Amino acid sequence: MIAMLFERGLLISIMNILKTLLVSNSAEGPKLISHIVILFLLVISVYITILVVNHRKRHAKPLSDRLYDGIFLFTLIDLLPEPIYLKDDRGVILICNKALQNFLHLKKEDIIGKSVFEILPPEDAKTCAEKEKPLFDPKGTDCVTYESVRIINGKKHYVIERKRAISDQKGEILGIIGIIIDISELKKAQEKLIAEENRLKLALEIGSIAYMELDLKTKEIYISDTVLQLLGHESTVYLGSLDKFVNLIHPDDREHFISGLYACLVKNAIFVLQFRIKKPNDEYIWLECKARPIEKDFDSGEPVKIAAVMVDITGYKSKVLRQEQIISDLYSVATTDSLTGALVRWAGEAYIKRILDKTNNGDLNQEPGCPFSLIMIDLDNFKLINDTYGHLMGDAILFKIGETIKKSLRKNDIFVRWGGDEFLIFCQNSIDQTIPMAERLKHIIEEAFFMEEISPTVSIGLTHANPGESLDEIFKRADKALYKAKKEGKNRICIVS
Repeated sequence: MIAMLFERGLLISIMNILKTLLVSNSAEGPKLISHIVILFLLVISVYITILVVNHRKRHAKPLSDRLYDGIFLFTLIDLLPEPIYLKDDRGVILICNKALQNFLHLKKEDIIGKSVFEILPPEDAKTCAEKEKPLFDPKGTDCVTYESVRIINGKKHYVIERKRAISDQKGEILGIIGIIIDISELKKAQEKLIAEENRLKLALEIGSIAYMELDLKTKEIYISDTVLQLLGHESTVYLGSLDKFVNLIHPDDREHFISGLYACLVKNAIFVLQFRIKKPNDEYIWLECKARPIEKDFDSGEPVKIAAVMVDITGYKSKVLRQEQIISDLYSVATTDSLTGALVRWAGEAYIKRILDKTNNGDLNQEPGCPFSLIMIDLDNFKLINDTYGHLMGDAILFKIGETIKKSLRKNDIFVRWGGDEFLIFCQNSIDQTIPMAERLKHIIEEAFFMEEISPTVSIGLTHANPGESLDEIFKRADKALYKAKKEGKNRICIVS
């Protein structure tokens, strides 16, 4: 039942993501699709894993047959602009989308059922196989990302390849799902940036330079006409004091700029920093500044003048920030349950274990074994609700419960969807402080459904963490408390110490 619900929830999420992409009319639409596909890949990989696990439980069909049962999912994959493929545990390609066929300039029948050694040039195939080795090792990593160069029809392509292992509940590797992202245009942009920097060096040599000089005694700044043209300001804005220049720097970057300037003086060396500065139209641009002391006081030997050259890196910085946002979004999609907004189990488990390990090892600013407690929440009679009102109603209830719980969490509480209708809250305080919270949660969940057709209740198990205990040990007691609450009639809170 849980697997069926999860499959349905994932399909709903996939449909919503695709709908958002298809209706986007902005100029960034194609690029957005190109990058969000990475996020989409994670959802797909989890969904395929569930299909594979379920097929082993229900049928004795081959992996490829079971996967093709999800024809709707693979139609969606075909719509994606980035090459995507699925391999079994022998490295044989079972599924590929049209983008991969176009990228390799091969027909589908020339790809399906073959390994990379039958498709790619020997060196490319060897590299591919080497990178995939850790994925086929149950004790290895579950995801690899690397850059490579592919020569397709005589044309060089710079690509990022991202691959994730698919395993069942026992940890057995079932296959690999992968995506290829062509970053050739980004490489060209990087090469263009390098060329621009070389042109700047040439400009310095012939005297046409974006140059700034600071007198540390008078705090006066000299700025060349090239810099003024770059920033679009009149020279009178800058000449006079360092303060006038610093005031044009973005508030979030000022301390960074001043610290870099100070480090340059203390170390008497070149420093490089990036910061945003305001133009007359109130627009901020990114500058990269390279500076060093050029003159010292005769008596003290202390620097008295600093020279700097600057280059506009707004375009490059925009690409970097966009990539960082993609990575951040990717992590969020991978770790957050799309239906309830809670952390998914593996992410929540890893997060809690990390806190416990750091606390027990004294790595946090807390005493080893500082008070922690665990709340387990289970929706009463959820199977009956699903059977009576349907899965859509069940999903709506889970969504509302997740939303209700999140509003009541404190800053350091960790909220995890542990199973289909089972949630976990890891509290970083004593059980005496957590009991009122558990009672409040039970009450507000009941209030959330007051006067509605369905008024679900929850059973709650509560326990505390003993010094040095692992999450598994703490969880067993919380689970025991939850079982006790269920056994005693549900809709109640039970504590096991």
